[in-house]
Amino acid sequence: MNKHDVITYDNLPEAVKHLLHEVADIKNYLLNQAATPAETKQLPPQGDFLTVSDVSQMLNISKGAVYNMTSTRQIPFFKKCGRVYFDRSEINEWIRQDRCRTLKQLQADADMETRKK
Repeated sequence: MNKHDVITYDNLPEAVKHLLHEVADIKNYLLNQAATPAETKQLPPQGDFLTVSDVSQMLNISKGAVYNMTSTRQIPFFKKCGRVYFDRSEINEWIRQDRCRTLKQLQADADMETRKK
């Protein structure tokens, strides 16, 4: 059945059957999209620049949060032709900057400081 075909009483069952198949196809497509985890989407290879979407996915935060971090200069970025880009290695370094030390590491540092005195 064509989208330009006129639905009459005589071809109504065929038209309904056709619509049901189309709805089933759409449903299957949407279910397959939902079943595909976001993590399976590939980020650009090492060394390439990342987009706001890439960083959003990488940090598991919203795009708005990424834009907010750029406007407050909390995250390293480049701006070219009105678009925002990130260097993957700089983002990885930025994430590592605020590493929390383990209790074992803190204890070892404290022991070293007390030995110095």
